[in-house]
Amino acid sequence: MKMTHITLAGIASLALLTGCGLAPEEKLAEAEASYDAHDYSGAKVYAVSALKDLPGDTEALTLLARAQIAMGDGEGAMLSLSQIAKANQPAEYTMLVAEAELLRGEFNAVLETVAKPKTADAARLSALAHLGLNDLDAAKRAIASGETLPGERSGLLAVKAQIQLLEGNVAAAQGTASQALAQGPDNIDALLVSARVNQALFDLPATLGAYERAVKLYPQNFPAQLGRAATLGEMGQLEAAKEAASQLAQSAPDSIDVIHLKARIALEENKWQTARELLQPHEAALRQDPSKQATYATALLRVGQVAQARIWLEPLVEDYPFLRKPRALLAEAELAAGEPKAALATIRSLAERPDAKPEELAIAANAASAAGDSSAARFAAREKSTTPEWFGGELAKADSALRNQQWRKAIGSYEAINARIAEPNAMVLNNLAYAKSKLGENKDAVRIALQAVDIAPDHPAILDTAGWILFETGEDRTRGLRMLEKAARLDPDNTAIARRLAAAKRG
Repeated sequence: MKMTHITLAGIASLALLTGCGLAPEEKLAEAEASYDAHDYSGAKVYAVSALKDLPGDTEALTLLARAQIAMGDGEGAMLSLSQIAKANQPAEYTMLVAEAELLRGEFNAVLETVAKPKTADAARLSALAHLGLNDLDAAKRAIASGETLPGERSGLLAVKAQIQLLEGNVAAAQGTASQALAQGPDNIDALLVSARVNQALFDLPATLGAYERAVKLYPQNFPAQLGRAATLGEMGQLEAAKEAASQLAQSAPDSIDVIHLKARIALEENKWQTARELLQPHEAALRQDPSKQATYATALLRVGQVAQARIWLEPLVEDYPFLRKPRALLAEAELAAGEPKAALATIRSLAERPDAKPEELAIAANAASAAGDSSAARFAAREKSTTPEWFGGELAKADSALRNQQWRKAIGSYEAINARIAEPNAMVLNNLAYAKSKLGENKDAVRIALQAVDIAPDHPAILDTAGWILFETGEDRTRGLRMLEKAARLDPDNTAIARRLAAAKRG
């Protein structure tokens, strides 16, 4: 027996389609209210139901087209709009046609429809069409013209910020995105570009915040949902990311972006076979994106399909020689295939760098040893030593992960530093303890925090971390409170320490 997946929303939709006793004008009112609440599927259902009672009704067809555009259905919107008699076309008809054509990828048709933009929003559509035709200069001219035109400009500014991001001008994009949000705090395009700017700044908490606001306001917006799920994954919140990805898969089961996200989460959980099985049926779609290719190649390599992994990695390294991860993976695959000379040739450019990573040096040492190359001992020695370049880079990576609440990544970097430096560093231990406490690894967190205090007993930040961990975990609340009090005395102007001390005193 074939089972059909029926959600509560689906049941509600079926009930609506039967009419529920509403008069046509009531259905239209419900469609408008649903649209205003960003419930586009609900608006669509009410509009379709109204059209059963009022075939060809202009208001119902217009509402239906607006909902379809909001849901990304350009073909459906064009069909709905084509049924509106010319004499009854509403004032927004031309803009709706342009929006629908944009969704259909008919960029020249968009430019014909808004040939001479009279509003900022029409200029936005013109700019997006030029971008679709890969004419960046024309898109920028359309934006410049649109900034002088009347009407709401947040969408136009969002496109401008996106172009600035494409050009690598993150600072300018940040300013423009802020302007877009100021003019339209609830504009979906402004919210999305704000999230992307924060991502470019590698501020993951702010990125997540922007996506979560977008999802709250526009719960059916696919880019917002996907961005939120991917950011949760980047931050190591894998359970939340998996839940979000599963919800996306219900509405867009064939989306390669959703499938890739699920595969990336599987890799994070060391579920190599799961990742391979997710991606293998979609190999053609993977070839358009180097990050997706790298994910698939990693899964293939980890399940022992070395030859297949090389097929994906070799062109990736050739096309993107500056990417470190694919190059290291290819060298690892070549070594596994019994070709140490090829592996050494592939990895050498990374291993010779002053900031070479231990894992890159390990591959180089193994490859050189197997190939009988004299550099083996040098690479092996460097793997266990610390250069200023590596230390600085790894510390920056660890601190960035800590700021972005990527606790597992921060722990990995701080532990790598701690293992390779001659003497323990109090601040490295302090940050390592804090990251472990955020993952609930409380015994390790307490032990490491107290090691940091032993090294720097009068450092207020270190006392603050250790004191709060002792208090919050319940390991030794009295001692924790004393440490917080000492930290506050040493740094009386530190509001964060004062806040935690007050919380500890409240119990």
